[in-house]
Amino acid sequence: MQKVILLGLNELNFSYIKHYISEGYLENFKYLFDNWGYSETTSEDQYQLLEPWIQWVTVSTGKTYEEHQVFRLGDMVYRQDLPQIFEQIEENGYSVGAVSPFNVDNRLKNPHFFAPDPWTQTKAAGNKTFTELSDAVSQAVNDNANGKLTIKSIKALIKGLGKYTSIADYKWYMGKLAKIKSETGVKALILDKLLADAFLNEWNKSQPDFSNLFLNSGAHFQHHYMFNSRAYKGDLKNPEWYCPQSQDPLFEILKVYDEILGRLLKLNVRLVIGTGLHQQPHKHLTYYWRLKEHADFLKLIGVNNYSKVIPRMSRDFLIEFSSENDATEAEKLLDSYKASSDGKTIFNIDNRGTSLFVELVYPNDIDENFAIEGKIKVDNFKKYIAFVAIKNGEHNGIGYVVDTENRVPKSRFPLKDVYNYLLEDFKAKKNSWAS
Repeated sequence: MQKVILLGLNELNFSYIKHYISEGYLENFKYLFDNWGYSETTSEDQYQLLEPWIQWVTVSTGKTYEEHQVFRLGDMVYRQDLPQIFEQIEENGYSVGAVSPFNVDNRLKNPHFFAPDPWTQTKAAGNKTFTELSDAVSQAVNDNANGKLTIKSIKALIKGLGKYTSIADYKWYMGKLAKIKSETGVKALILDKLLADAFLNEWNKSQPDFSNLFLNSGAHFQHHYMFNSRAYKGDLKNPEWYCPQSQDPLFEILKVYDEILGRLLKLNVRLVIGTGLHQQPHKHLTYYWRLKEHADFLKLIGVNNYSKVIPRMSRDFLIEFSSENDATEAEKLLDSYKASSDGKTIFNIDNRGTSLFVELVYPNDIDENFAIEGKIKVDNFKKYIAFVAIKNGEHNGIGYVVDTENRVPKSRFPLKDVYNYLLEDFKAKKNSWAS
């Protein structure tokens, strides 16, 4: 049976890819579109539900949000009632491998390899270099706003580079490392390429029947640097200090993806590429901020009776409590904080009983004179936060799928159906004599 690779190119806007193709670039994307075209998928109709950690759960479970009710990134570890495509395929006797499957809990008994996404608290599986690299990527991504890399993570990344990259790639990595301070988004470029290199290396060794590689830097660059893209036709511009007009980070990551795609197209596999949804230009400038030290700030404002605080993507974090009453009291306290200057809300809180999912939602620029007021007044709030980015792209529920076996409809279809198109080869039990 032909092996299947699901490549998640999170939230990519295919019309932007086609623009770069029209300029003579991205030859592997051009080959893909020319030979197989692509289909559109539909997802949720409420904007607050158009989050990738919701859409990719729809792909992995075959259920809409109304059916699966997974609203937070990382929540799949608490949802043992929701079977995922990964363990279902394994239970039918087939082998599985994955790198950064989004919002997926590792329930596999014997994965060939498994590196969770950086925000989901589930176990990695594989050789020591692979699992240490997984931990290092998670630390690098979660501490991105602070610019911190631990000594342990640096060693693991160097070891991963030594094991998973070819001699031909060393020049590219060294060239990018030399520009890490002068070129926007270099760290994200390196991490996505390294994840792909690790995936391809592990895949070539074990060749699992079903595998998933998920890459997110393209989504990140669209969110925060779309206004710098040559494909963007709007009037908004990013500040020069934020991303120089001479730079186009989206094009840079698409070149990396094009190279990865070329390597995957050479394999004898059924390649299914999905985006979950896509991004369109945001209409105005919105700033993203992130707490530097979550526990220290919670202590400062009087949130003490919690068991754990877990950073999530960009400005989000999760606080876990031992009782619903403690969670409710913390919610009231966090919800009370407003900006002293304009009265705008600082935090958005989703209370799920014994846990709070918190977003730092203040949208404007913040300087040293900025204060917030709630139970106490916090002067110079800026010293407790790190600038993350300026929002450039926003979600659109239409996604894209390419299937090199042409098994998906050419007309627009529900995203949840991708699950069945992937699972159809693996529904029957694998014969015991099959390898």
